[in-house]
Amino acid sequence: MAGFARDALGSGWTVDALTNTDAPAIITDPDGAALAADSIMRLFRSGQDPADGVILSAFLDPGLAPLRALLDVPVVGIAEAAMQAAGRHGRFAILSTTPDLEALLRNLAVIYGEGDRLVDILRIEGDPYRIMGDADLLLSTLRAMLDDATSRLDLNAVIVGGGPLAQAARTLRDESELPIIEPVPAAAHALKSILLSVSP
Repeated sequence: MAGFARDALGSGWTVDALTNTDAPAIITDPDGAALAADSIMRLFRSGQDPADGVILSAFLDPGLAPLRALLDVPVVGIAEAAMQAAGRHGRFAILSTTPDLEALLRNLAVIYGEGDRLVDILRIEGDPYRIMGDADLLLSTLRAMLDDATSRLDLNAVIVGGGPLAQAARTLRDESELPIIEPVPAAAHALKSILLSVSP
């Protein structure tokens, strides 16, 4: 994820990666999202340097609001950035590897002002840990979901919903005629825009 953020930001920008080790490796349910939010807040309350800005690279943006209240630097969530980027195209769908988070994602879309443009959330069937642990299986699964979405729905863009899906999202972007929104680059571009807008 850090590599994709670096690519999006370009030369002259530095990205430091940090993984919270006391939260779920994959957020699959609301309890996992709450644990991740608590973990992120503990990191920064204990003195983690936020540098000039923070990209929250979990697709549910866990802890985004309290983190913004805590820190004096911009904080961008990858779900927020991706939904707003997709919304600029028009109607969009989300490909999600976590089947039990639809209500949370739809609520986020409303919070971010994109509820009317979110058409559908397509969810994988099966064990997300197994699928996300196999790059080829993950790509084929997401490719089938994308084909399903574009054949059934009137869409202007599709979000591949998750930071760890960055490589698969890049591959699908290169294959698809429809705009594929990559959450990590979308957040990097959003943060860059904020930082440049406040630079003297």
